[in-house]
Amino acid sequence: MDNEIDVPPFFLCPISLEIMKDPVTVSTGITYDRESIETWLFSDKNKTCSVTKQQLSSSDFSDLIPNHTLGGLIHLWCTINASHGIERISTSKPPVNKNKISKLLKDEDIDVEA
Repeated sequence: MDNEIDVPPFFLCPISLEIMKDPVTVSTGITYDRESIETWLFSDKNKTCSVTKQQLSSSDFSDLIPNHTLGGLIHLWCTINASHGIERISTSKPPVNKNKISKLLKDEDIDVEA
């Protein structure tokens, strides 16, 4: 018998391809793990959705919407599959505040249209 578990693909972040710990959604409707999309937007200086390639506005940088439903489903799936070695560590964190986002954008010299 194969002990390998198939992870539902919609539980995986499109950037990291790992199970999302803190799923958030951008205006394009795509859900990412918060850490991955924040890195994509801030550290990598991207201004587009990594999946749709649609331009993101400055409000997208501060309005990462928590996807509580998906987060709950992932948590439940991980709990059900714990006997197969699946672990779930809740790492949800509060969203970055607008002042911090403005500072990050200024520090990285990113010009984003309002």
